[in-house]
Amino acid sequence: MKGYTLREAAQALGVSIVTIRRYIKSGKLKAKLVPSKFGDSYVIEDLPLPSKPLSDDTMRVQPLINRIEQLSQEVGYWKAKAELLQERLLLLEAPKQTPKQRWWQRLFKPWH
Repeated sequence: MKGYTLREAAQALGVSIVTIRRYIKSGKLKAKLVPSKFGDSYVIEDLPLPSKPLSDDTMRVQPLINRIEQLSQEVGYWKAKAELLQERLLLLEAPKQTPKQRWWQRLFKPWH
């Protein structure tokens, strides 16, 4: 099927992939969900032309903004992963509970 992927559309419009997803959700961009190797993914058939030409400054800065947004998402992922691992570590380091005595062991204590 012909069309643009989210990444291609983001590069063409000079925005982030997250912004493209927002545009799709709000109806600014029309996209179709198509089955792919890793599950359903969006394909955008038509891209609107930018309303104003991008200045040289915007052209230089936009890739940096996109990269910052991507790194911010990655930081959020790794932060959540670290918190999960920290919880697991606390469980492993927690003092072990001694097994409870069975009722007959409490009733018939050994005579010394």
